[in-house]
Amino acid sequence: MADGRPRGTARALLERWLPWAVAVALLAVLFTRIPAEALKAALRQGTYLPLAAYVLFEILAGLPLDAFATREALAAVGVRRPFREMLLARGATYMLAILSYLVGQGSIGLWLSRRGVRAARATGAVLLLMAANGIVLLLIAAAGLLIDPPEEQRTLLLTLVAVCLAGVVLYLGVIAARPRWLAGRTLLAPLFEAGLSGHLRAAAARLPYMLLLAVLHWGGFRIWGIEVPLVRGLAWMPVVLLISALPITPGGLGSTQALQVLFFAPYAAGATAEARAADVLAFSLVHYGFSVIGMFLVGGVCVALLRRLPPEESEEEA
Repeated sequence: MADGRPRGTARALLERWLPWAVAVALLAVLFTRIPAEALKAALRQGTYLPLAAYVLFEILAGLPLDAFATREALAAVGVRRPFREMLLARGATYMLAILSYLVGQGSIGLWLSRRGVRAARATGAVLLLMAANGIVLLLIAAAGLLIDPPEEQRTLLLTLVAVCLAGVVLYLGVIAARPRWLAGRTLLAPLFEAGLSGHLRAAAARLPYMLLLAVLHWGGFRIWGIEVPLVRGLAWMPVVLLISALPITPGGLGSTQALQVLFFAPYAAGATAEARAADVLAFSLVHYGFSVIGMFLVGGVCVALLRRLPPEESEEEA
């Protein structure tokens, strides 16, 4: 049609369902390569109750650091919110983060708009938040791969990280240069207002949370009975977190399982390679399922508490 609506509808459907298609494809590859009987055996031997309690602990332990990092990133672009409010708002976004990382981060901007922050500045705040997250994940992943490079796919992973780090350097160079044709754009202006110091502040605040995530994920393996060495877990989990944050699958479903099987299967119990891969896949699927439930519960509680806060004007600074 002349108005272009069918094309827009097709694009919207593609953007909505393509990540799910990729997730299904990745899981299908795993299920094809790992015998069903081995996976069933691994699931039967799983430590479900301890892992469920641990996953809830993961979410609750990380939320304050996540809220602090988010608050610091917002403050770097002149948006200041009380920590209690930020804690509840960040927890509330966990419900949407189940769908994808981008949706979860974008909901922060929507919440800021409802609290009186101008839409352009709210969007800029979210962009800085995402930039800081990406920078920290890349730096941790690069450090981990250099400290303990994997025997297989070493060249591919190091090349990928090198390219991403070059992108970070280029991005920070643009921020420092402040070209007028970019700095003058309304949506991007907050990024240039924050400058290198604001990016450093946001990244430094995000670092403890990302390190905690890596440690907590390593602990989850241990609870399931997969003896991943601490150094290797801390070195390789940021790579998993980095890839799972990309908008290629919903909430990292499929990509997380594939990478965890690739990296950590040698440390699982089992007489054969298939049995060890099945053990890691079982853990990854169960951990993902418990995480979805836990994030939904924590998010629901935070939404209920957030609604009880009295309306107030934004504390945004000029």
